[in-house]
Formats: sequence, structure tokens, C-alpha cells
Amino acid sequence: MMAVLRAWGVAGFLVAAGVWLTPGQARAFPDEPYSLDEGRKAHTQRFHILGEVALFAGKLEGNQRSIVISPLVEMRLQLAYTVLLQVMWGMSYVNVDLADEDAEPQNAFRSGNPYVAFHYQGKKNQFSYRIGAGVAIPVATVTDDLNERFVQQSAYSLAAAVRGNTNYWLWDAHAVSIIIPIALERRKPSGFLWGAYLDTGAMIKIDNKNNRTSKTDFIMQMAAMMGYQATDWLRVGSRFSLVLIPKFKQNNTQLAVEPYLRFGNENGFGTVLLNINLDNPWGFSFDNGQVWGLRIGGGAAF
Repeated sequence: MMAVLRAWGVAGFLVAAGVWLTPGQARAFPDEPYSLDEGRKAHTQRFHILGEVALFAGKLEGNQRSIVISPLVEMRLQLAYTVLLQVMWGMSYVNVDLADEDAEPQNAFRSGNPYVAFHYQGKKNQFSYRIGAGVAIPVATVTDDLNERFVQQSAYSLAAAVRGNTNYWLWDAHAVSIIIPIALERRKPSGFLWGAYLDTGAMIKIDNKNNRTSKTDFIMQMAAMMGYQATDWLRVGSRFSLVLIPKFKQNNTQLAVEPYLRFGNENGFGTVLLNINLDNPWGFSFDNGQVWGLRIGGGAAF
């Protein structure tokens, strides 16, 4: 553990030093496939609102059919030239057919953990970067009743699964999480765009109703994104993600790919993404008993 913390500290120091030594023009967020680009002016459109709905329907165990609908809302506010406030909050509704054919399907609607983060951001030539710190506030809960808990936990697990377990801290019931997000992106004049993202941190459970076995789990979320701005209003691309939670045996690794289409410009956009889980526990997505996710979203800048 000390070796991991030491390596994490050295990596963080080097990234912070690099950002400090390369000042540039700030933007309101690097261009993730479902984000908005502020452009080159510092305070023209300081407020962004984004949202999506993730969907899945399929049989997970035998004849047990599950349906999940998971909305997610995000707000970004540029507080200063290089400082951005980000707030995310998701929810999840699940309908589950139980193994007993005579039993009525069970439903649950659960709120996820609100996530609040501050980012230092900037731009230099073709490169955009950010580094920040965030916390997931422990709002997500499950009840004491074991039958109800199973369905409620399914709402959280499937909300994470349809997104390849990315941002798992949003769906970790009875837990507080501290996250360090880092991102680097490059936009070329030819229209090609690529990005690399690293989110690391700790998820700390505060109640034994949390389904993780360890009190504290280290999480590392790595993603790579490639895209092409085919026209002024259409971008196509794909995002690859790997989420590691080493001590969480049920979900210690998840690899996924997510092709996307994005329509619009810096003032407003719509997007369609298909999450395809490639390995256990949720992949291959289109095999029997596995999970895929269709995500439909959009946003606007003000």
C-alpha cells in the first residue's frame, strides 16, 4: 500500500509540475465526447448543463429479466479563468423479475451519490489539460430488508454496469469517495481529437450494508478517447475504459469500449453512445446474462 501511495504521490507531483510550467488559455472543460467546448475566450459561456439517460433491458440469470433506466445530470461553472466547479448527480430505476415465476416483479428507484469537484484547467496550443479533486457525498443507501436490498443494490450495480463501471463512486451505497481526476486532450486542425483520462482515489464505506468486502477500496479509472470532427456539427469516435478496484472481487476489473456520435456545436449538442463491456463481470455485453448500455444525452452552454 505504501508503494502504491508513494507512486501515486510522485505521479501527481509530476503532473502538477507540468501543468504549472505550461500556462495557457483556459477552457471550460476538455472535449470529452459528451462535453462542451468553451472556446478560446475566458468568460463568454461560463455555465454548462449536461444530462443523459442510460438504458438496459435483458435477462441476467436464467429467466430473471432486468430493466434499468438511469438518468445523470451534470453542471459545470467556470469560477475563474483557470478554475472550474463540476457537480454530477445520478439516479436509477430498476425493474427485476425474481427467480420465482409466481412472484411479482420488484421495482426500486434510488438516488446516487452527488459528486462535487474543482478543476484547475488550461490550454496550450493544441493541448487541453485539467487536474482536480472531488468528493462523492454519501447519499446512496439501501434498506435493512434483505429482499428489498437485493433490488435496490441491483439499481446501483446496473447503473454502473451500463457505463462500464466508470464513475463507480456515484453508485457506491453507504460510502464516501475522494477522487483525483486528471485529463489531457489534443485537438488537431485536421479534425482529429484524442484524450487520456485518469481518475484515482479511495472509496470508504460507512455502513456494512455496502456490498464491498473492504472498508476502503482504491479505485483507478483509465480511459482513452479518439474522435474525428467529420463536419461542423458531427463528431464520431470511440472511448476505451478500464476500471480497477483491486480488492473488490466481484468488480475488480472492467474493460469496455464505447462508440459515440455527437451532434451540435459549442452552444448545444446531442449525443448517442453505446457501452459494450468486453470482459467479466458484465461482458461480453451481448452474451446471455451480460450487460450493455445505451446512453442518450445532450447539453447546452450559457
